[in-house]
Amino acid sequence: MLRLRFTAILITGVFLSASAFATIYMVGTCQPKKPSYATISQAVSSVPAGSTIEVCPGNYPEQVLITQPLTLEGIPGGSGVAVVVVPARGVLTQYVQDVNGNDAYSQILVQNTTGPVTIHNLAVDGTGGSVPPTDGNGYLVGIYYQNASGSVTNASVRNQTWVGTAVGIYADGTGAAPTLTVEDSVVRNQDFCGIIVDGQFFSTPFTPTIKANTVDQTSSEAMGISLDYAGGIVQSNTIISPFIGVGVGLLVQSSTATVSSNTIYGASPVEVGYDSSTFTANTIVATGSYPWAFYTFFSATNLHGNKIDAGGQEGVLLIGSGSVQVQSNTIVNSSMAVDGSCGQQYPASGSSVTGNTIIDANIGIKMPSSNTTKSNSFYATASAVAACP
Repeated sequence: MLRLRFTAILITGVFLSASAFATIYMVGTCQPKKPSYATISQAVSSVPAGSTIEVCPGNYPEQVLITQPLTLEGIPGGSGVAVVVVPARGVLTQYVQDVNGNDAYSQILVQNTTGPVTIHNLAVDGTGGSVPPTDGNGYLVGIYYQNASGSVTNASVRNQTWVGTAVGIYADGTGAAPTLTVEDSVVRNQDFCGIIVDGQFFSTPFTPTIKANTVDQTSSEAMGISLDYAGGIVQSNTIISPFIGVGVGLLVQSSTATVSSNTIYGASPVEVGYDSSTFTANTIVATGSYPWAFYTFFSATNLHGNKIDAGGQEGVLLIGSGSVQVQSNTIVNSSMAVDGSCGQQYPASGSSVTGNTIIDANIGIKMPSSNTTKSNSFYATASAVAACP
């Protein structure tokens, strides 16, 4: 009997201990029976590591610094939205330097954490934000992960604008690369870029997951997503960047990414350089402001099974040596479906253009002889294959 009582006490202690670790902390007064804080900043600096902080609906004019693993989320259930807005008078004062030496004034900064930070069901609105006028290299960021792992899910990051330099979500750092997921979120109306992942100073490959988001720069001239020295997965996103100016939907540089099942609209929908990424089953639509839909520069990119609407411009432009594989794509509405930069300073070489379906083109394919072109199908095309000069 004594042993049974001891076992029961031990089990009760385990449950109590688990309950203590499962404490949910609040920001605001919408659930008065739970421990609460007046501001998000007070909560994230006070709760134990690994805690969950739920934020009541309302506007929170503050800059938030998170330096420990936790979950920060709006109250679930659709009762209202919790919004981090810029402080009074609009000037953000706290900043850190990014890996390029510029001053990032972040609405939420997640920095040097030992475990993941999850941001869920929260809005971050940069309307009216500015940096101090004395800081000539400062810029605004909605959510910034620096040397920190975590995820941004079911969130809205919007209206970060500052003289053409502001970013919605930014991730960078040094040392061993963390893990990062941005999923099921909306990133819109930034005036430089929606999402930037910069892995150039990590000692190990940075492989984020960017999945099922809407990145919409319709009301600005910003890029949608930029991957720099970063691989990972870019999947099932809708990316819109239609304007003249920057106007790039997806920019991939020195990266090895898997890009699949996205819908990408842009003045220049996709630009890649010095990379070996794979693009599969994407819908890529040029809005006609740039002379190409898919631009490659000295890359080993694999384009397989994509649908490319060139908007009357060139479909795929290949520049420089590499082993670009343009296979089994459907390219429509183009002045030239595949252009190998004949007669230019850096003509394409070592690439393969095979098994594509080309519809409604003035010229189907124009490639130097140092490339492979075969088994392509041409419909409603004035000149299927043009010779290089």
